[in-house]
Amino acid sequence: MGFVRVRCILGNPEKSRIREVDMLADSGAFYPLIPPALASELGIEARYEVGLTLADKRVVKARVGPAYIKLLDRDGIFMVAVLDVPEPLLGVTVLEGLGLRIDPSTGKVEYARPYGLSALEIY
Repeated sequence: MGFVRVRCILGNPEKSRIREVDMLADSGAFYPLIPPALASELGIEARYEVGLTLADKRVVKARVGPAYIKLLDRDGIFMVAVLDVPEPLLGVTVLEGLGLRIDPSTGKVEYARPYGLSALEIY
């Protein structure tokens, strides 16, 4: 299949810092990953520390914080890890949260389900 790159909107709407960013869609990554310079430019404040296992099995510490992400016509606030990476990665939390998936036959991101939160009322 090769690599799937997507253009999304990323940023911090509270600071009016939002822009289009090209990201590598990675269904094997949990968090989206962005480099520190991009986080700083967009005003994304990574306040919490987590341990991450990288693809090469190294365990590293990274800071995470909330960021606005819009892909296709769907958007939300997601935790983003700030780490020295060669290019921004879009993790599965965003894909699942927005009801999207990567179609391996086309190499494109597409709708996986209707958008929106679901709730069940039980009485």
